Amino acid sequence: MTRILRSALPRALLAVIGLSVVAILVRDAGPERVGRVMWQAGSWLPAILALELLQLFSDFVALRQLLGRGWSKVSAATWVRSSAVAYAMMILLPAGRAAGEITRATLVAAHIGAPRAATASTQLQAVYLWANGVLSAAAWAVAASRFGIGAPLSLLLAGNVVAQTAIAGGLLAILWDARVGRWLERTRRKLARTQGEPPAPLDPSVGRMLPWRAAIVCTVARGAQVLQYGVILRAVGGVPTVRGAFIAHGIHLIGTTLGDMLPNQVGVVDGAYRAFARDVGFGDAPERALSIAFVARVAQLIVAGACVVVASLYRRTQSSEPAAPASTGADVRS
Repeated sequence: MTRILRSALPRALLAVIGLSVVAILVRDAGPERVGRVMWQAGSWLPAILALELLQLFSDFVALRQLLGRGWSKVSAATWVRSSAVAYAMMILLPAGRAAGEITRATLVAAHIGAPRAATASTQLQAVYLWANGVLSAAAWAVAASRFGIGAPLSLLLAGNVVAQTAIAGGLLAILWDARVGRWLERTRRKLARTQGEPPAPLDPSVGRMLPWRAAIVCTVARGAQVLQYGVILRAVGGVPTVRGAFIAHGIHLIGTTLGDMLPNQVGVVDGAYRAFARDVGFGDAPERALSIAFVARVAQLIVAGACVVVASLYRRTQSSEPAAPASTGADVRS
């Protein structure tokens, strides 16, 4: 019980801090003005939700690419439940992507073996981060051409490119069985234990190259996310240009990186949009800049809530299925 409290209290404190920041930002922008913008944006919610579901589906497609022929050993119920649980955790928990992938690997491991599942999950995290780096680079190019290389937004985007690609390379290094890989593997296993999941060994037979097909899937999906932020920009009263969509998405990427330890990056993403309100064309309308984060969060919470329901419905179906023979994971290929 004491261990649970020690783990939960810092997260609860961070959540309270994040929500307090949001409350301050809304008060500064004007609650009534924010409410009006959110109400006006409601008619665009179906399109925003559809593009959010595409992000969830892209992770499923990328993971199938990573598993190769092994994906056919996983039951449909497990695919549905693991995808739903992973997305819900990504949205609702601190460091949600890592926590979600650990849990996804645990669910899939019953069919293909723990090493194979953990390896594919680690690769998926790597290609996801790599795709974020690519889109951060595109946003940087747009911001640098518009505001200058030395502009604060340009500098933060450049830093995000470095951070995302470095972490992606670190995750792939775990699979290379090098000294740095062994150190990172110990870190990964510690994280798994803090999330309450049994840490699984990785498959040492995987090659060193980036799994390009899965990386392309994730990059295309993040490109669709740029379109989503263009729709959100229009929904809150902005002008939906290609440049504006990339800048709005770039601010999102910065906020999610800086606020990774907060549930849904609450407070940090909101603060990022408020800080760069002028860069998205809302220098005199901070309520519209803030609403970009709020509209995106509403869509994510709706999908996450649906995922929780789906995961609960499929839990009984999955538990009644006989487990497939565990694979040794020796035939994993990118």
